[in-house]
Amino acid sequence: MQSATATFRNGRVELTESVDWPDGTQVEVTPLGAPDHRQRDVPPLMTRWPEGFFDGLRAQWGEEPFDRPPQGEFEVREDW
Repeated sequence: MQSATATFRNGRVELTESVDWPDGTQVEVTPLGAPDHRQRDVPPLMTRWPEGFFDGLRAQWGEEPFDRPPQGEFEVREDW
C-alpha cells in the first residue's frame, strides 16, 4: 500500500500528496520530531525514497555508465 507524509496544522493532519486508499483504511500517525519554527512550510523529512525513484533516474541517465573519477590519495593530518 502507498505510504504518505503529512503535516499537523491547526489541529488537523494534512497529507502532502493525494493517496488512493479505500474508505475505512486505518492509519497510524507518529510524529517525526518537534518542528523548527524558524523554518515554516518546510517539507517533512523523507523516510523512504518515493516508489519508482531510482527507475526514473535510470531512465533519465540513459544507458551510458556512470563512472566515478579517481579520488586521489587519502590525506593524513596531524593529531591535535
